[in-house]
Amino acid sequence: MYLRDLVALVSQTPHLGDILLDDIVSFLRFARLTRSNIEITLYDKTNPPVLLPRSVHEFLAAALQKSFTEVAWLWYALRGAVWTSGKVVATQEEVTAFRDHGLSRSIVCIRLECRNHRTNNDLLTLGEPISYRATLYTLHEGALPVHTTSLYCHVCHRRYHHNYFVEKEGSCRTYYGGPPPTVVQVSTHFFVESGVLELFGCAMVFGWLSANNCARLYNVALAISNPEVHNNPLAYGVTPFLPLYKSTWPYSFEMSGDTAMNGFLLYSLLLDKAEHNSHLTLPHDCPTQKDRLMEALVVRNKAMEGIGQEEWAHACDLCFKVQQKPDGTFVKVQYAVGDGLSIGRPCCAFHDCKVNLASRHDIWCPEHAYLAQKCAVVDCDANRTAQFRTCDIAEHRALELAYRKDYSRSMHQLRARLRAAGVEVPGEDDEDEVIVTGDLEDIEGAVRVEEASSMPLDDNLQCDGKASGSKSTLKARMGRRRTHNEQVVARPCGVYLSRATLFGFEAVSAVTEHLKATFPTPPSTPEIFVYDSNCRVREHLNANGDTYFAQTGLPVDVFHFKAKHRITDTACQEHCNPAAFPDLVDGDKWRINTSICEENNVWMNGYAAALREMEATRYTFFLDEMIKRRNRFTVAQLERKGHCPWRIPIETLFPDHRDVRIY
Repeated sequence: MYLRDLVALVSQTPHLGDILLDDIVSFLRFARLTRSNIEITLYDKTNPPVLLPRSVHEFLAAALQKSFTEVAWLWYALRGAVWTSGKVVATQEEVTAFRDHGLSRSIVCIRLECRNHRTNNDLLTLGEPISYRATLYTLHEGALPVHTTSLYCHVCHRRYHHNYFVEKEGSCRTYYGGPPPTVVQVSTHFFVESGVLELFGCAMVFGWLSANNCARLYNVALAISNPEVHNNPLAYGVTPFLPLYKSTWPYSFEMSGDTAMNGFLLYSLLLDKAEHNSHLTLPHDCPTQKDRLMEALVVRNKAMEGIGQEEWAHACDLCFKVQQKPDGTFVKVQYAVGDGLSIGRPCCAFHDCKVNLASRHDIWCPEHAYLAQKCAVVDCDANRTAQFRTCDIAEHRALELAYRKDYSRSMHQLRARLRAAGVEVPGEDDEDEVIVTGDLEDIEGAVRVEEASSMPLDDNLQCDGKASGSKSTLKARMGRRRTHNEQVVARPCGVYLSRATLFGFEAVSAVTEHLKATFPTPPSTPEIFVYDSNCRVREHLNANGDTYFAQTGLPVDVFHFKAKHRITDTACQEHCNPAAFPDLVDGDKWRINTSICEENNVWMNGYAAALREMEATRYTFFLDEMIKRRNRFTVAQLERKGHCPWRIPIETLFPDHRDVRIY
C-alpha cells in the first residue's frame, strides 16, 4: 500500500483520521497473520469477505485494544490492502499477543500450513477443515501452543495434513516430496522444527547424547525464553514463574525423550528420502509412532548393509595411493582397516540367533521361547525345576547356587533371599546375561562369574585362536544375552565404509562374510586390508579354498601384532607381519595409520550407555545414522586440511575400476 492510497482511504472513511498510524500498521500486520483463519471459511478466495469471522474479529479487538466497532471500520477500509499484500513473519510481541488473546478463540499465529496449498488457486478446492490444538517446539521461540488444520479434497479423496496426505480408502501416510519440511509432525499433538531435530543429531554425533538428554537440553535451554535468567534466579534476583497459558494448555510444553527420538528418526527418514528423490510412506492406522516407523526403519537398515553408506566410494590421498612404475604405467594401492567393538544390545540367548526379541525384556526370541523351560547350563536339554533356572543335576544346581551367592554383589544375595521366601523377584528378567563357569574337578570351589557383555573380544587368544591354559568347564547362562560386538571397516583416513552386528562371537567366518558384503566385487577389494586377526582370516580362506581376497594383502595392525601374535608362528610372521608389506612401509615410517579403527572405536564406544537398552531395529538405524553424519564431518575436515592432491583423473588411470570419488 502506498501513502497516497492511505490518504485516499482516510478521505473516503473519515473515521480513520482519528486512529494512530502505528495502530493502522499493527492492524495490517495482525490481519495478515490471521488471513489463513479467514480464508478457511471462504469458497472464493479472490476477494476478502465484507465481515470478519467472529473469532478473528474478537481476537483483533483484544490484541489491538480497540473496540469492536473500530476493528470493523479498519477491516472495511483496509481489507483490500490485507488481501493483496504478501505474508509477514510474526515478531516475538505478536506471538505473545496470539498466546494471550488467541488461544481461547482457537486462533494462533499460523505456523503449520498445508504443504499442498496452492497460492495461484482462486477457488477453495480443499474443505471440511478439522482443527485441533498441539504444541510446537521451535529453535528460537521456545515451546509454542498452536492449532493445526487438515483439509479434505472431494476430487482426489484425500485428507491433507501438515506433512502428509491420507487416501480416503487407504491406510497409508504419504509424505510430500521435495526438501524435508521445516516443521515435522512427530505425533498427533506434537510438532518439532527441523532445526531442533538437526541440533539433536549434532548433539548425538559429537556429544553422545541420548534422546532423553536431548529432550532435557531442549527443556532447560530452549523451551523457555531467557533461559539464563530462568535457570539462575538467584544470580539475576528474580522469581521463576510459569506463564498462565502453559498451565492451561492441554499438551505439555516439556519435550519427552520419546518425542525427541521419534522426531529424530522421522526427520532422518525424510532426509534420506529427499536425498534419493523419493517419498516416505508410513502406515496410518498404528497404535504408536514407534510401530508406525518400524517398517521404514527396517527398509533403510537393509539398504545400509554392505555398500549402503554414502561415503563407501570415498578415496583421498590418505587411503588411496597412486604410484607410477618404471615403465610409465600406474598402479593403485587402496587400504582398508577392520576391527570389532564390544558394545551391544539385548538379543536372543540362543547362540548366534538373529531374530529380534519381541520385547527388550525378553531372554528368548519368539522362535526359541520354548527354551525358557530348559536348564540354564549350556548343552543341557533337561527341564528346569520350579524356582530354579537349572535342572536337578547336582553339578548344575551347584553352579546356580554359586551364582546366587554374594560375590561382592548384594543384589544377588538379596534376590536369593526373596526366592527362598517364595516371593517373586521384581525386575529379575531384566538382568544382563552372566556366564557362570565351574571346573569339573571342583565345581563348588572354583566357580567363576563373568559378565558376558564386557568380555574382551580376543585378548586371551593366540595365533591359533585358542585360549592358553583352558580347562573343561560347565557353563550356565543367566539373564539376558547381548550381541557380541560391532564389526566395522574403515579407511585409514577415518571414513567408515560399513558396520555389522556380530551376535555369537567374533567368528572368522562372520568377519569374512562382512568383508565380502563391504567389497561385493573383485575390483572393489582393497590391495591391503588390516585386521587384528588376519592370520586366522587367511587360514580360514585357505582351508575353504576361497580365493576372493587373493589379490589383497592381509597384514595385522602394528599394535596387535606386537602384543598378541606369537613370534614362533612362522606362517603368521611370513604372511601377516606388517613390516613385510612394502606398501605399508616408507623407510622407517608407516604409510598409513593401521590403528584407525581403534581410534574410531573410542568415538563409537561413547554410545554404549545410550544403546544398551535400545530395540534392535532402532539400534541398527541409530548407529548407521551416526556413522553417516560423522563421515560427513570427517570428509569436510579432510578437505579443509588439503588431503586431496590428485591431478590425474582416476577414471583415466583405471577405467575398469569402480567409480571412485576423489576429494
